[in-house]
Amino acid sequence: MSDTPFPAWSEPFVGDDLSGLSRAVRLGRLDRDWAWAGSTGAGVTVAIIDSGLERQHPALVGRVVESVAVEMVDGEPRVVPDDAGDLFGHGTACGGIILGLAPEVELISVRVLGGDLRGKGTAFLAGLEWAVERGVQVANLSLSSKSDALFPAFHQIVDRAYFRGLALVSAANNVLGASYPSLFSSVFSVATVLPPSRQAMGTSTPHAPNSTGGAGL
Repeated sequence: MSDTPFPAWSEPFVGDDLSGLSRAVRLGRLDRDWAWAGSTGAGVTVAIIDSGLERQHPALVGRVVESVAVEMVDGEPRVVPDDAGDLFGHGTACGGIILGLAPEVELISVRVLGGDLRGKGTAFLAGLEWAVERGVQVANLSLSSKSDALFPAFHQIVDRAYFRGLALVSAANNVLGASYPSLFSSVFSVATVLPPSRQAMGTSTPHAPNSTGGAGL
């Protein structure tokens, strides 16, 4: 812990540093009304890059405006229209959470994962690039790639998104090892709070730059 009173997020969330972290001011009540100030998400388009979206699910009916999938053709990714829905249920769950908070957003499904919730890193990258060029305002990335070979390509596309004002919300890795794009400073990297210490920001991705607690998500 340094002697200079830096904000808590500038210190590492590891070892003895945890006990020294303190808030500069006492926070008051933080609730939905304070955060959203009556906003419903109207006029905002969110791309969910995942296993697809089930258009007829009660939580999503009428909010999915476009669906595409990334198919691998001769080893190359190709974005095509998609009517397969959700092959696993994960993307639909993410969409339901988003609409629970912002019920008037429009959702775009970008399916890059299969029925086993797995997919190629190149398909993920192609889906992300498509969403950026499509011009969405937010992209939900509840997945990651461990491919070091794709590091520069992911870095380039998330920086492009940042400078276009697109908010990328990326899950940190669930297992040990670096993953992308959660490591990059141009995304919001979501981690979780691990027991027994409720102070610890738990993530297996080292040094995620903008980690936000996501316990229970």
